[in-house]
Amino acid sequence: MTEAILLDLTGPRSHKLKMEAGKGSLSIGSKGAARKSDLLVAPDDVINWAVFDEMRTGSGYDWPRWVYYEGNDTSLFEWTRTRRTEDVTFRPLSDLEIDMRASMIGNLILEPGQHRLHVALPDGLRRLNIHGNPALLELSHPLDTDSLPSVNVEDEGDFVLSDLAGAGYLSSVRELGIRRKVFGDEGFDCASLVEFQNLRSLSLHGKMRNLEVLAELPLETLELRYVPDLTGLPELSTWRLSQFTAWNVERDRGKALQGWVKANASEGDFSVSQLRDKAWFIEEYGLPFGAWHPKSEKAASKAYRLAAKVLAKADDKAAAEEAITQFVAVINGLPGIETSEREDADVAVNLLATTRPDLIAREDAQVWFDAARDF
Repeated sequence: MTEAILLDLTGPRSHKLKMEAGKGSLSIGSKGAARKSDLLVAPDDVINWAVFDEMRTGSGYDWPRWVYYEGNDTSLFEWTRTRRTEDVTFRPLSDLEIDMRASMIGNLILEPGQHRLHVALPDGLRRLNIHGNPALLELSHPLDTDSLPSVNVEDEGDFVLSDLAGAGYLSSVRELGIRRKVFGDEGFDCASLVEFQNLRSLSLHGKMRNLEVLAELPLETLELRYVPDLTGLPELSTWRLSQFTAWNVERDRGKALQGWVKANASEGDFSVSQLRDKAWFIEEYGLPFGAWHPKSEKAASKAYRLAAKVLAKADDKAAAEEAITQFVAVINGLPGIETSEREDADVAVNLLATTRPDLIAREDAQVWFDAARDF
C-alpha cells in the first residue's frame, strides 16, 4: 500500500512523498544523484527536516529509521541531535566541515566522492563506514573515548581502495574491515595497516598484497573473504586468535589453514570453508553481466570463460589479443547492446587483462576492445 504525503520540505507544499508500507528508509538527493532518490532537491537547498518529526513506522518507531542524503545541508546533523536515527548515509557535493558530536546516529556512512570532509564524529557512534577515498576525510574522535568505533572502508564508484595512506586518523581503531574488488592490477596494500597498533580485529575482503606484514599487528580476530591469493599470509600461530574465518579463498593455502583449524579447534571459533581454485575467481566470480537479458548473460559469460581459458595458455601478445577480440566478437552478435552493456563489456575486458598482466597492459586491452566492437 502506498500513500502520498505533501511536505513543506524546502518551502510550502514543495514535495510529495510516496510512503510505502514496510519501508523504513528515506533517500534525498538531486537529479543525477549517485542513487535514485525518494525526494529531489538542489544541492544547496535548506531542508526542513522537522517535517518528519511526527512520522512513525507501523510498529511505532520514528520514521525514517535510515536516511540517505546527497547534498550540502548540514542541518541534518542538527536535527539528529533530538531524533535518534539508526543509519545515516551522507554524500556531500562540496567540501564541508561538520560537527556531529551531539548527533544520535548509530551507523554513519560517509561517501566523500571528490570532496573533502572534516567531521567531528557522534559521541555514541557504534559503526563508521567509509565508501570511497579515506584520504579525503579528516575525522576527530567521539569525546567519550580515545578510540574509534568499528570502522569499515571500501571501494565506491570508480575509486578502488589500494591502501590507507593519508588516513592516520584511523590509527586508534580496534576493529577494522577492508573491502575492495576481487580484481584489479594491484590489491589492497596491507603494509599501510602497520601503524594501526591498536587493531585487534581485522576483516579483509577482495584482492590483497603484502599480507606478510600482518604479523606485526596484535590481532585477536581475523576474517578473510573472497581473497583470491593468500601469498605471504603468516602462519595463524603468529597471533593469539580467538576467532578466525576464511571463506571463498584460494584453495592452495586454504588447505593449510584447514589443517591448522582442525588442530586448534578447541582453542577458539575457527572456520575455513568454500575453498576455490584461482581459476574460479577469474571465470566464475563477479562477472559483470548479471543485469543483461538471460540469454545474452549466458552467452557473454560463456564467451568470457572461454577467453579466460585461452588467455591462461597464451604465450605471446598476439594470442592474448586474439582471445579478447574473439570475446568482443561474441558481444557484437548479441541483441540490445547499448550504453550500460557496453560499459559492462568494457569492465569484462579489463578483468581479462588483469589475468595476464605479463602479456596485456590495460591500455592495450582498451585499444583491442575499441577496435573490435561495433556497439
